[in-house]
Amino acid sequence: MPDLADHPAALASPASGEVFSAARPEIGIEALLDAITAVKGEQKRLERDLDPLLSRLNDAMAAGVIDPVFSQRDWAFQHNPGRLSHSFPADIRQEEERLRAARETAIRLGTALERRGRSFWTIRPPRASLETS
Repeated sequence: MPDLADHPAALASPASGEVFSAARPEIGIEALLDAITAVKGEQKRLERDLDPLLSRLNDAMAAGVIDPVFSQRDWAFQHNPGRLSHSFPADIRQEEERLRAARETAIRLGTALERRGRSFWTIRPPRASLETS
């Protein structure tokens, strides 16, 4: 695993105030990863705490106690109904399969232009911490 001392860009840890950079090689990748996993762990705990509260908020909206869009102490709240999806009849599913095969052929032949979205990190806790939290 590369050490941050090999990279000139400095990365700040908002939780500890430490700076990870080539200028401070004594603070290496291990400290950076520890800071990231600590923040991710707290984020997961907060999400678990937030879920039942959001469920109660949905119940309040369904009961007409609150509107789908409102503000409270300068925080803006907006209910989003979720992604819409459809189930299609067999003839359309067959057409989709034909199109999927044509796309795969274009990729294989190199006639499809490749684009890549913005890169991102996926950071997951160990399975054991998910079971005990």
